[in-house]
Amino acid sequence: MIENDPLTISNEDIAQANQLSLNCPICASAVEKNVDGASLIPVICRKCGTLYHKACWEQSGGKCAILGCGHTEYRVYGLDLGPVMRITYSDLPKERPRPAVANGYEKRLKAEEQRRQQERKRSFWAVLFERLLRAIRILD
Repeated sequence: MIENDPLTISNEDIAQANQLSLNCPICASAVEKNVDGASLIPVICRKCGTLYHKACWEQSGGKCAILGCGHTEYRVYGLDLGPVMRITYSDLPKERPRPAVANGYEKRLKAEEQRRQQERKRSFWAVLFERLLRAIRILD
């Protein structure tokens, strides 16, 4: 029997898992953005990024409860974090850039669309006859 190397989980792995979780590590309830009451305001540990309810943060002694972190500062989730880049319509180019065309795809697409429009204009019998001729040529 072949044994695999033991699995090791680093503090960084734990921190990443806690950042991805939307549940408070103290009460295990969902941490939601729009809540009534100051005690349920979502807060984030400034060091590891774990999400808490404010009351749960305070209940844990005013520090992060994650093993190996223990940081004592948090920030309120969703508050302005600093300068924001603002873009207006005047910042955008006047002309829309054309997409890159690979292997003449755009030309083939236009030709196919024109062929379909011409088929719509012709009578049902003319289109049917042309398709039959094409099918016979393919079979030859």
